Amino acid sequence: MAGWLRALKFASLIAVTLACFAPPVRHLETLPTNIDMTTDDDILVPRTSGFRIIHSPEQTRSDFSHPTFVDLSSQQPGEVDIQNRVFGLIPWHTHVHVEQAERVIVGGQAVGIRLSSMGPIVVGFHRTSDGSSPAANAHVEIGDMILSVDKHPVRTATELQQAIRDKRGSIVLTIQRGQRKRDVVVPCPATANGSQLGIYVRDKTVGVGTLTFYNPQTGAFAALGHMISDVDTGRPIVGQGAMYPAVITGVQAGKIGEPGEKKGMFVHSSRELGHIAENTPYGIFGKLDVAACHATGGLREPIPVALPTQVHPGPAVIYTVLHGQKVEPFQVRIENTSRQRTPSTKSLILRVTDPRLLSTAGGIVQGMSGSPIVQDGKLVGAVTHVFVSDPTRGYGVYAYWMLHHTGHDEEPASTALTSGPAKAV
Repeated sequence: MAGWLRALKFASLIAVTLACFAPPVRHLETLPTNIDMTTDDDILVPRTSGFRIIHSPEQTRSDFSHPTFVDLSSQQPGEVDIQNRVFGLIPWHTHVHVEQAERVIVGGQAVGIRLSSMGPIVVGFHRTSDGSSPAANAHVEIGDMILSVDKHPVRTATELQQAIRDKRGSIVLTIQRGQRKRDVVVPCPATANGSQLGIYVRDKTVGVGTLTFYNPQTGAFAALGHMISDVDTGRPIVGQGAMYPAVITGVQAGKIGEPGEKKGMFVHSSRELGHIAENTPYGIFGKLDVAACHATGGLREPIPVALPTQVHPGPAVIYTVLHGQKVEPFQVRIENTSRQRTPSTKSLILRVTDPRLLSTAGGIVQGMSGSPIVQDGKLVGAVTHVFVSDPTRGYGVYAYWMLHHTGHDEEPASTALTSGPAKAV
């Protein structure tokens, strides 16, 4: 009896194994449940004998000339519901989400960035004539941004110095700490040089990064791919600024444990490329001066922006500047992609494979942040960070998140640029 049971189990196992390789079952594995596409895309949807489109936008086209696939496209955003029948009996539903195609002009140009905070940022403390720091004693903290003195707004370190110079007694500072504003009363003794708060402050940050894209429909640009933070406090800088043409004068190659760096400088004789309106987890955003950007040799034909689900492991190209102002393509390989249905940073991991980029820079270096990543003729992302343990590899963020960057509340990773000097107040 036991022998018959063993034989029956063995025969069942063989039958199940053979069934798994049967064409209908193998075809079942190819049937997706969800597909994302844009109005620019033509996609092939697997079909069975019971294939039918239950619901679709008006301008949806389906080509049934292929025996096992349907060529599907839509010129109108919306939802497409498809039903197949496996083995002619079992219903299988596929949902296709169609988004309006968005095209942008790929950047890659080196840009100088000057970002001014909304008010002076406290980056340190110093002792006044009585041996203490009045601001520290009043519980002012590193990273606080000073918005006003006795309700009079101050935007720069110089304005703060002038505002307190002739004050006597206590001073009311309105500060912003994180997302909250509060008033702090600081007893401020007068000295021979006027009143002093006992703090070091900074009001601007400068550096060189890379332009990611320009949206010809809205006049908006995106650059860097990550948030800018203050070099001393590590806090994101809340403010606005300007973007200028820049020239790369050299590259310090990266090594394991030592990130490399692009050496660059502003082209001061040129006018502003654009106004920086926001500093976000996905980079800096604002309005571009198209004429000024044309003068730098930038701006090509627009290409589509890939949806996050369309980005995949495989070959890709990044555009960046290694010398002067010449934007060049370099070969990379996307090694891993994150399945992100909501906005998030660190969307993908890429490895530099281009021999020239490896020889010159060792891989990804500081100043390359924002370099656009193109795959399959679409803008898929931007370089954001290098792996300190392996400069040939780094992170990127999906370009789709940069294009739709608002409404994000994740605590972001940020990168500091070269900051301006701190002033004693």
